[in-house]
Amino acid sequence: MSAESATAAPLAPPATLARVTAVIVNYNSGPWLARCIRALKGKGARLPLLLVIDNASDDDSLDNLPPMPGLDIVRNSSNLGFGRGVNSALERVTTPYLLILNPDCLMVPEGLAALVRDMDAHPEAGLVSGRIYDMSGNEQRGSRRQLPGPRRVLNEFLRFRMGPVIDLTHLPSPSEPGEVEAVSGACMLVRTEAFRALNGFDAGFPMHFEDLDLMSRLQQAGWTVRLVPDVAISHAGGVSSRRRPVRVMVSKHHGLWRYLNKHCRNRWPVWVRPLWWLGIWLHAALMVPVVLWRRR
Repeated sequence: MSAESATAAPLAPPATLARVTAVIVNYNSGPWLARCIRALKGKGARLPLLLVIDNASDDDSLDNLPPMPGLDIVRNSSNLGFGRGVNSALERVTTPYLLILNPDCLMVPEGLAALVRDMDAHPEAGLVSGRIYDMSGNEQRGSRRQLPGPRRVLNEFLRFRMGPVIDLTHLPSPSEPGEVEAVSGACMLVRTEAFRALNGFDAGFPMHFEDLDLMSRLQQAGWTVRLVPDVAISHAGGVSSRRRPVRVMVSKHHGLWRYLNKHCRNRWPVWVRPLWWLGIWLHAALMVPVVLWRRR
């Protein structure tokens, strides 16, 4: 899906979009932020209400924003990170639904309306998303996934698809909407009351895995997570992190370690944990030259 086709899509019914506040945490996303907003709101549209939390960007991403009604910008003096950035917006949200959207995502109003309708039809659902595609039209890793666990993580590292894994995009997509363990964190429609009840994201995750932590906590609290496979969202991926790839990679490993300690203790003998800690950080160290080489 291109930006041009996204903005050309017909607007969803205003009554549906009026029940959503979209929150975008921005950090040096360049022209992608404006493209994301144009795709979601269309030309001159007031709905959905949209709040941009800018984490002290030093590029021109805010300068590229077109003036439009229903758009508010909060400029932070420092980089709060993704989770804390979203949490800081929560006090401004008065709608029943909160759309958490990456600035390098393109989502059309009709796609958002379809997610709202699915949530309306399933009051037990705390979070819903669609399928995430790269800019070439291929479904991205993590678009459909399961929650991490020690065995699943190990199989992911080893690329062992015969056992339980996290990423499920190698499997055929379901044909109908339904419950899943986890979806992509690039686009999440969350029930505001559920998000508030959990006090939002766990700010202890510096970057990455806070989305999976949220989905896990929602399900522990009795909510469900759902996937609407017919809703397509385009995601460029990594736009805000390209200038600091090593830091992002280290944060991913930090987030994995925190997630496993928080959610997998009953499946994780005490004597094994030091080995996992060593393995996770050894993998991070080995990835540093790979990340630097890819950046060239």
